[in-house]
Amino acid sequence: MKPKLHFTPTKNWMNDPNGFIYYKGEYHLFYQHFPYDTKWGTMHWGHKTSKDLVHWQDQGIALYPSVDFDRNGCFSGSAIEVDGKLYLYYTAIVYNKLNPKNIHVTGDTFIASQAMMISPDGKIFNPETKQVVVPVLEEPLGHPTHTRDPKVWKEKDTYYMVLGSQYAYEKETMKGQLLFYKSQDGIHWDYLNAMKHPELNSNMWECPDLFKLEKAQDYTLIMSPENILRDGKNYPSHALWGWVDFDPSTGEASLKSELSYLDYGLDLYAPQTNIDKDGRRVMISWLRMPQPSEDGKWNGLFTYPRVITNHDGHLYFNVHPNIESLFTKEIDTITFDEPIKISVEMNENSKINLGGYRIWMQDQALHTSREQVFPSQGTLFNSSSPIGTHFHTPKVGDTCHIDIYLDTQVIEIYVNNGQYVLSNIVYSMTSDINIKNVDHLKIYQVNE
Repeated sequence: MKPKLHFTPTKNWMNDPNGFIYYKGEYHLFYQHFPYDTKWGTMHWGHKTSKDLVHWQDQGIALYPSVDFDRNGCFSGSAIEVDGKLYLYYTAIVYNKLNPKNIHVTGDTFIASQAMMISPDGKIFNPETKQVVVPVLEEPLGHPTHTRDPKVWKEKDTYYMVLGSQYAYEKETMKGQLLFYKSQDGIHWDYLNAMKHPELNSNMWECPDLFKLEKAQDYTLIMSPENILRDGKNYPSHALWGWVDFDPSTGEASLKSELSYLDYGLDLYAPQTNIDKDGRRVMISWLRMPQPSEDGKWNGLFTYPRVITNHDGHLYFNVHPNIESLFTKEIDTITFDEPIKISVEMNENSKINLGGYRIWMQDQALHTSREQVFPSQGTLFNSSSPIGTHFHTPKVGDTCHIDIYLDTQVIEIYVNNGQYVLSNIVYSMTSDINIKNVDHLKIYQVNE
């Protein structure tokens, strides 16, 4: 059974959100998509639209390999509106060598350029409008393979692009970096500068997103560094945020803070943000699934949209009000058949078990375990990976308020209205429910 409110592919594989934008009265959300299998393969861009960030209509495939420079895949990117048209930016992939047994999977033997396609209305996507805007890079500027994920935005009268990339730090040691470009028309781009932070132990910085929040002195950087966590128990690559000093005139940028997890369930990856119709900074993210859905028909799920706000230098990620406002019908019994919201006050003696998914407080932090509702082995991008089952937030005090959103195979827990979030993919939950020593328990479902 599919989640009823979370964004999922109609069928088969989905990963990174792409081209998230409010355009001509609708939200457009594209996504990395392999339309032929529930495993990762040659990347296309799926496309859905929504009036409210809740109900999504499938618009089919917008981008697919069709020209020489993207013949083996259209990797992640973003979208902006220019003179009423929709500009899609993406990473175009060409394999250096094909795998004779599976042309959709070749490992790291490819080159990447940055390309764009122009749609007149967000409905028509003509491959003939494709063009390369940043050619394949050579070292030392960037890396011919590992430069990707263009995020484009406009600031005053100038367009900016940030790319994730890597560089040779020492002999045989690669480090992640960001590359900044600028443009006056969104088509012709000039290199500006690079941001490096060799103290960060990551070999590649994916899916960068840079923006300025209200009441914030610095820019916010969100990105997904590869191999940032090397404990052998969890996914090695994760989405992080931090404060950055960025000068738009020169492209000079430097990290001003420690980097923090966007989500302490450690399933979240490749988030993308944009502005909703009411001016809020909203983020949508991929939750990684190590196996296809329980019905075997799809793989990949996006979080609920989250509003990003700055509270004295700490970012809060709270569920979007369009989602929160749905859950107004108070009920007495927890059900797993429909999306539900559970609001509760937790303390050091509180214990919650939802169908095998456990939640408790310990040492002033919120802890969860999905050990009983998660496969012992899994893969990601067709490769085996360590995947965690025990998680916890930073310290929040002796008590905390949590809102638990459950929707079939996904659980999202918002601590103190978004101070921290902890989200997990689960499989084969049982009907057992056990809640002890909590305060102000309330259960809601959607009031249709």
